[in-house]
Amino acid sequence: MHSASGRFVVVFNGEIYNFQHLRMQLVRLGKVFYSDSDTEVLLAAIEVWGVENSLKQFVGMFAFALWDKQEKKLFLARDRIGEKPLYYSKSEDGIVFGSQLGALAVHPDVDKEIDRNALGLYLRHGYIPAPHSIYVNTYKLMPGCYLEIAFNRDRLVFSQPKAYWSLEASILSTQSEDKISKPDAALFKLDALINDSVELQSKADVPLGAFLSGGVDSSIVTAYMQSQSSVPVNTFTIGFDDEKFNEAKFAKNIADYLGTNHTEYYINESNLLDVVPTLPDIYDEPFADSSQIPTVIVGALAKKKVSVALSGDGGDELFCGYGRYERTVKRWKSISKVPRTFRSLIGSASTLIPPRYNIAYDRVLSNTPRGLIRTLDYLGCSEFKDFYKRSVSSLENCEQVIKGADGVATVYDKSQLAGDAFYEHMMISDTLQYLPDDILVKVDRAFMSSSLEGRIPLLDHRIAEFAWRVPVDIHRYDGKGKYLLRELLYRKVPKNLIDRPKMGFAIPLADWLRGPLLDWSEQLLSENRLEDDGIFDVKFVSGIWQQHKLHIADWSTLLWSVIMFNAWYEKQ
Repeated sequence: MHSASGRFVVVFNGEIYNFQHLRMQLVRLGKVFYSDSDTEVLLAAIEVWGVENSLKQFVGMFAFALWDKQEKKLFLARDRIGEKPLYYSKSEDGIVFGSQLGALAVHPDVDKEIDRNALGLYLRHGYIPAPHSIYVNTYKLMPGCYLEIAFNRDRLVFSQPKAYWSLEASILSTQSEDKISKPDAALFKLDALINDSVELQSKADVPLGAFLSGGVDSSIVTAYMQSQSSVPVNTFTIGFDDEKFNEAKFAKNIADYLGTNHTEYYINESNLLDVVPTLPDIYDEPFADSSQIPTVIVGALAKKKVSVALSGDGGDELFCGYGRYERTVKRWKSISKVPRTFRSLIGSASTLIPPRYNIAYDRVLSNTPRGLIRTLDYLGCSEFKDFYKRSVSSLENCEQVIKGADGVATVYDKSQLAGDAFYEHMMISDTLQYLPDDILVKVDRAFMSSSLEGRIPLLDHRIAEFAWRVPVDIHRYDGKGKYLLRELLYRKVPKNLIDRPKMGFAIPLADWLRGPLLDWSEQLLSENRLEDDGIFDVKFVSGIWQQHKLHIADWSTLLWSVIMFNAWYEKQ
């Protein structure tokens, strides 16, 4: 779309939720509009306020490319939290950009050499964190940033990506007097913020619904939606035949109480397995969070009735909800009792242990040293940041499993806050990396594969900023995480419908790799294939595969990463 003056041209993906409010401001400043489009408002805002000042006023999820004809400059920009992707690739002749890596890959100027350092990060985490991509010289624009490229005669001048919003900066700027010290005050403010965010994101000119798993986060989004609606909200959930993984009955109880128009779809192993061959096309970069499989299915289910669906992602990171946070702090407090000097010596030794030592098998003990090596890794951590990084890593020294790879630092290598702010460190690190590069990638690609637009009210940046004004003592006021979200939900849904252990979208991956996915996995993990590709340490990968098949050890998480990469790689 072109701006009214003709100066700017934009390619835009996403939504500006507060565009109507911005439109009214711009009308008062003399702007005339010819449509109800948020894209037209985006362009008008940039004409009046400039790129950076406009970005600071947008509330939404988006990625866009803006061409300034007058200044001969290209701007690439991405939303604050990272809900929408934006890839770009530099070359001597220009720049290639887009929302899908597959779109870049077909361009002749894009180097499709595998970035082996990024592949090492992928093996560690199951996803590739920004700004890296699977290809060398191709990058993801970081959330909350924009990139300016000037066209100077026959050459391009790239600036460094610039942050127009930063969660870290927002946290550091929050002084002690800005902290909300009383639960009642926090509940009052959060109630207003969620109500506003859900109202903004519920505006659509197409059928709208919500995902309802029965957990706290999806339930609170649904409850606020229904409280604002004069008709039953469309809600969706999937159930599993295996009761160990089935939350559908809990979701139905909540839907019945709220009075939503609820759709549930029970799926079996065959439904899930049918999705697996499509994953390399849906996720056009290697991605190995196995909950991607049911996420694809629930997105396709919702698309049968609606075009836009709200979800409850983000609550765990912003409101201290993960159960692993408490477990990690308890383990660290035990380990930190060991003298630091001794831990440093163990750490120096454990970093020298090659990954293949994990697969050595002791026939007398009928076991592998994997557990012992992991214990040494933990004991060898001199700082909490190292301990948490190890906790969220599939394997230490992952880069050694990939030929020609070196270790690369990420958010998890940085101490986020001084002192013993253990919970805060985990929450910040996960919000900056795990949330945008795993959770949001998973839902965005899964939903877009069905042409469904997903929206996430809890990731309104105003809610994120608010969450960091609240001390951890309030987030865990009753000894459990997400105190504020739970208390607000109890006002709308009976407590007995909510309080129960969290399940999530787990699947029996370990058993599948030994059963219905065995033949497919054998083909992708064959030694001949691994030798021909020349990427992985063949002995290590073959070793963990054999141990997994024989029930010697559960290597399903790491194997799934290798399998998903190889399935993606054979399509390139």
